[in-house]
Amino acid sequence: MGTKWLPTALAFLAGAVVEVVISTLGHRSEAWDSPYYFTLGFPAMLVASFLIAAATRKQVVLIGYAPFAGQLITMVARTGGGSMLPLGIIYMGFLGLPGVLAAALGINAGNRWRGQKVNISRNSPES
Repeated sequence: MGTKWLPTALAFLAGAVVEVVISTLGHRSEAWDSPYYFTLGFPAMLVASFLIAAATRKQVVLIGYAPFAGQLITMVARTGGGSMLPLGIIYMGFLGLPGVLAAALGINAGNRWRGQKVNISRNSPES
């Protein structure tokens, strides 16, 4: 695996860890059924997306969705998925949107921390 995929793989791994840790803490078969999911697990995946994107400053969608894909795939591997899997995929699609936002904010913060100008629009004077 090349270094291009390393940030995405790390974000994916963060989601897998959240699935295992939060489901274990909450004594549930799936992390999102745990009372700790939205207080610990979900924020942890957002922080992972933010920090990884800030460090790499690229791949906003991949890094934003990777923790949620990691959680979903780990859950399916652990529980077998079942008949609710299509709904779970749709649910993760919506839950991953804040992850993409966190990654976008992370890229913005990473650019600012490195003293680079942030050019959001193609029509801005800096382009």
